[in-house]
Amino acid sequence: SLAISGGDWSVFFTRPISLSFLLFTVAAVLIPLILRAARSRGLYDRPNERKIHSGKIPRLGGIGIFWGFIVALMSTILMARFRRGDSFPEFRFWALLAAGAGFHFLGLVDDLRNLGGRVKMFVQFLLAAVVVGVGYYFKTFEIPGILGRVELGWLGPVVSVFWIVGISNAFNLLDGMDGMTGGVSFIAFGIWAAFYMKSGGYLCTIMAIAGSGAVLGFLFYNFPPASIFMGDSGSLLLGYLVAILPVLGSDAPGGEWNIMAAVTICLLPILDTLTSILRRWRWNVSFFTPDKYHLHHKLLNLGFSNRQVLAYIYSSCAILGAVVLSTSYVGDRIGSLLMMGGWFLGALLFVLLHFLKKKKVRLMDGDKS
Repeated sequence: SLAISGGDWSVFFTRPISLSFLLFTVAAVLIPLILRAARSRGLYDRPNERKIHSGKIPRLGGIGIFWGFIVALMSTILMARFRRGDSFPEFRFWALLAAGAGFHFLGLVDDLRNLGGRVKMFVQFLLAAVVVGVGYYFKTFEIPGILGRVELGWLGPVVSVFWIVGISNAFNLLDGMDGMTGGVSFIAFGIWAAFYMKSGGYLCTIMAIAGSGAVLGFLFYNFPPASIFMGDSGSLLLGYLVAILPVLGSDAPGGEWNIMAAVTICLLPILDTLTSILRRWRWNVSFFTPDKYHLHHKLLNLGFSNRQVLAYIYSSCAILGAVVLSTSYVGDRIGSLLMMGGWFLGALLFVLLHFLKKKKVRLMDGDKS
């Protein structure tokens, strides 16, 4: 069940703190072990057309995020079962976790073997179809005061599959600078935890807290200058977890809000991905071709330092998240207008960055401007 009965509200004042601490501890302990193993086997992240680092940095930090998430989540479920008599989650929840493991191991194989983009995309669509197949997908949509409640019908599963694959890849594309994907994911998890805590989505809240604690333990080693990268095994997993949180709560009261809230929380990764697709289409190159025209690359090219770029993007994501949470206090109509206002300002930012004059750098094979 996604709901919390009235007598269970006390769990939010004890379990989130202990769960976050457990996740942070597990991830923080695992990362040094992974660092040592990666260095001994020469498993380093190689610079390419998209990445800005130089030197040998291990790239398997996603393993620590994954196992930190799994260990703490399973511990919480078992504790709830044996101490409070809660039933185990239903089968489709385990299918949800299995799909998440699939995204992680797909990324891990890519980190080790360098899979082709089309192969990765095909497997991601299959895994997203598993999530939709067990009943987790968007069913309704609403823009309060502007567009009433709309039943999505057959469009719901289609939109949900593309949402899961799209957001997973958006966070993967975002992973081009120390602390970027981890920090944005941490903020997104925190916003969803607060969102579901208020609405009573117990399982969704625990999932969001599990994600935030696991990535926080990793960020301890990934904040610039990073000693380890998460790799695709981490970025695809985090993107998947952020993507399924609104889908997971779509059946809960107020679930028709989830699409708007999800787009607002993930606005910067979404816009960054859309502009990347448009860029490749305009240049007539493969959509899987890497480049250095992503949001953080443009900000770096304007003269900002790594930490200044992180501060700017973190604060922007936090403000967008605060807009989502504010809907509980300002009313549905004003809340929807605020979210759409955030979309407009975000799109305006990307347009301005596109036309701003910048220093001349070689970004791909042949400078394209």
